Amino acid sequence: MKKLLLGAVLIAGLTSAAQAREVIFDNVSAVNDYGWSLSIWSGAYNAYGFCRSKGFADAVTFTSSCGEDEMTFLNYADGRWVAKDSGSANRCYAILESVTCKSYQ
Repeated sequence: MKKLLLGAVLIAGLTSAAQAREVIFDNVSAVNDYGWSLSIWSGAYNAYGFCRSKGFADAVTFTSSCGEDEMTFLNYADGRWVAKDSGSANRCYAILESVTCKSYQ
């Protein structure tokens, strides 16, 4: 009985692992309420929001690049994209470059 139960658990685990899917998105951006396509501030929650907006369950990894100063980038808040200015400190403003999203379907 233990072998049968263990076999069923292993098969179920392999089936769910086979259904998980990862997709890498490069040069990511999002569209805010005004229809502007803008770069996204770098961070785990924003990577998660990007994946959710594409129909995926979660973000696995992300990479960042430098955005320009005196620009507007997007933050994910309450299920929508909200614009936030960078300021003008002449430094690197981290924005999402690529995001790996995972689906559990």
